[in-house]
Amino acid sequence: MTQWELGLVGPAQSDDLYHFTGRNGDRPQCVPEEIRQMTGQQRLERILHEERIRAFAPFGTTTACVCFSESPPNHLNHLIQLGRFSPWGIVTSRATLLRLDGGAVAYVPDAVYDRFKRCGLEHWAVRTGNGSAWMHEREWRLPSSEEGRPIGAVRAILVGDASWRPTPVVTEWHNGLTGERLLGPDGDPFTQPVEELPRLWRESEVWVWNTADERVVKYPPGALC
Repeated sequence: MTQWELGLVGPAQSDDLYHFTGRNGDRPQCVPEEIRQMTGQQRLERILHEERIRAFAPFGTTTACVCFSESPPNHLNHLIQLGRFSPWGIVTSRATLLRLDGGAVAYVPDAVYDRFKRCGLEHWAVRTGNGSAWMHEREWRLPSSEEGRPIGAVRAILVGDASWRPTPVVTEWHNGLTGERLLGPDGDPFTQPVEELPRLWRESEVWVWNTADERVVKYPPGALC
C-alpha cells in the first residue's frame, strides 16, 4: 500500500476531512427527493447502517463524487456558524482520500474552468466567477459510482448532540429458550434478533460538536455506546 508523505502542514491546513450530512441549501437535481427530505441525523444514520457513502454529481458536473471539506478546528467552527453545514457527518483523512484517488478541487476563473470541462475534468474544479464564491468550503472530492463507496473504517463520526445514538441494527439471531445461535429468522416463535449499535459507531471515535464552547469533544471508540 502506498504511504502518502503529505509534507509540512500549517495551521491553516488540516488532515481532517469532513463529509457533512447536514448541509443547508439547494442540492443537485440528481439527488433523490427521499434523501433531500432527510435531516442530517437521518442521512448519517443511513450511512452507519449501510456502511456506504452514496455519491452524486456536484453542481455543474456529470461525474458522481463524494464531497468533503478540509477543516482545522477554527475553520470547522466558521463553516458551522455560516449556517450552511450542521455538525453531522463522517470524518476521514487526506491520506485516505489520496490513496483512493481522491483529492482537493481547483478553484479557478471561468475561462480555466471551461478548459477543465472540455477535458471532461470539471468535477475537479470549482468556478470562482461572480456568484460562485465557494473557496471557503475547501473542498475535496472522491469520484465514485452512484452506489457510492463502502466504508471499512473512518477516523471519526461527527454529531451535534452528545445524547444522540443511531438506531440499533440486527447483528445475529438466537433461540430465546436455548440460547442457540441461529443463521436467521426461521419461523420458530422463540427465535429472537440480537441488536447492537452499528459497527462503525462502536468501532470509531465519536466527535461531538459543543455549540457553547465552539469546539469538538472527542470520545474514544465505544465510549458512547
